[in-house]
Parts: sequence; C-alpha cells; structure tokens
Amino acid sequence: EIVELLVDVLTRDGRFEVRTASSGYDAGLMTQQFRPDVILLDYMLPDVNGNIVCRTIKKNPDFSNTQIIIVSGVVNQSEIDELLHSGAADFIKKPFNIAELVDKLARLSQA
Repeated sequence: EIVELLVDVLTRDGRFEVRTASSGYDAGLMTQQFRPDVILLDYMLPDVNGNIVCRTIKKNPDFSNTQIIIVSGVVNQSEIDELLHSGAADFIKKPFNIAELVDKLARLSQA
C-alpha cells in the first residue's frame, strides 16, 4: 500500500520518473536497466536485507552518483549508522511525512 501511495504521489508531482521493484533481486535488475538518480529502498526486503542492496549498488562505479534513501520502521541507531556508512544518503523512519519525503527525493535527484 505504501508503494502504491508513493508511486501515485510522485507521479502526480511530475518531477519524477518512477519504477518499482518488490525484492532486492528485482531492485538490482531495475537499477541496471533504469539507472536512477535516487533509490528509495526499504530496509526489510522479502529476499535480502536493504543494507546488502545498498552496499552492492554503491560498490559499482557506474552508480557512484546514485543516491539511496533507506526507509524502515524497525531500525535502531547503530543499524542506521551502518546503513549510512554503507552508502545510503539518508534514512527515513516509518511512519513518515510524504511531503518531507518528496522534498528529500527532489533535493537528492538534483545532487
């Protein structure tokens, strides 16, 4: 439901071209094909930890400028610090304010 809401909000905004993936594997494939400026990544994916996806994307030089925002409701501060150290540009805790998220996405997509 959150993904559908975000797709709707970001599409209506008009500044974003949106693609979605439902697993870490799909996210990797989508990243290779779409080459996004910003990735909004859930920490708890069905097949892999978001931290692993973040590290895998950031270690590829082709994606050195790709910004990653991690979203989660179940992460403690040490895990947040590890995610940021793994290459995430930002972390947003669920529940989050949609307008603030859109602003962060817009800022990072221009970085």
